Amino acid sequence: MIRTVLAFFAFALVVCALIVFRPFSESQDMAATGSASDVEVTRAITPAEPVVAPAAQAIQPQPQAPRPRRPETSDVSMDDMTASVLADLGFETETPEAPNVEEQQIETTAGILASIESVTGQQVELAPRQTLRTLVVTALREGQSDDYIDALVNEAAATGRVTVPEVMVTSDGRVDTAVLLENLVTHAIIASGGNVPVPDVDPTTNPGVEVRVVQRAQDAVQARFYTVQTGDSLGAIAVKFYGRVDLFDRIFEANRQTLSSPDLIRTGQRLVIPALDA
Repeated sequence: MIRTVLAFFAFALVVCALIVFRPFSESQDMAATGSASDVEVTRAITPAEPVVAPAAQAIQPQPQAPRPRRPETSDVSMDDMTASVLADLGFETETPEAPNVEEQQIETTAGILASIESVTGQQVELAPRQTLRTLVVTALREGQSDDYIDALVNEAAATGRVTVPEVMVTSDGRVDTAVLLENLVTHAIIASGGNVPVPDVDPTTNPGVEVRVVQRAQDAVQARFYTVQTGDSLGAIAVKFYGRVDLFDRIFEANRQTLSSPDLIRTGQRLVIPALDA
């Protein structure tokens, strides 16, 4: 009986010792290893990566529209061209019809090809070529409008199919068909005995026109100047100030220091406009 009591007492002591010493042991273990509730869990802080903007797309140069081909000029004068067109239309003018330069060139080329054929025995056909004269005459006979003729001639000039008088080339590289049509009317008026009045150009209503008083040795005279506008041709400027295209050479000669050719006028260029009586 005593042994049983002692055994039970010993067992109770062991249980009490386990109860007392286990929390102390766990606290030491947690101190050594850390507890989930006592240990601060942190994420590793990595250096902030620089924000890289998407690579800028390479700016591709936009294809530029091809510049329109500058009209090729011929040696034929405006008066000769006008006389030829009027002659084809059945009008008689005081200006004798001059031989067409383009047609003469075609005949010369045809003669050269004929000589080559006679030597080689190979036949070469010369493609028919249009001329400014034939284009305008055909359009006028068909009763086409001024706008139609302008588009027709400019398209032919831009592709190199026709050449034009120098005085018809504008400051932006087009063909001033209005000058040719104006000259046709002027020559018809002159042929019928009429007169072409000299325009009175008012500087207040005409952009680019400038009138200044120039003091000379003995007196003071009025000098006129004109700043070339977009779309102007030397022929159009002559019509503006003199009423006639064929007087363009007055302006050209007065500006030879800055104007090397009648077809090379530039927008913004300042021209001297001499008086007709000078």
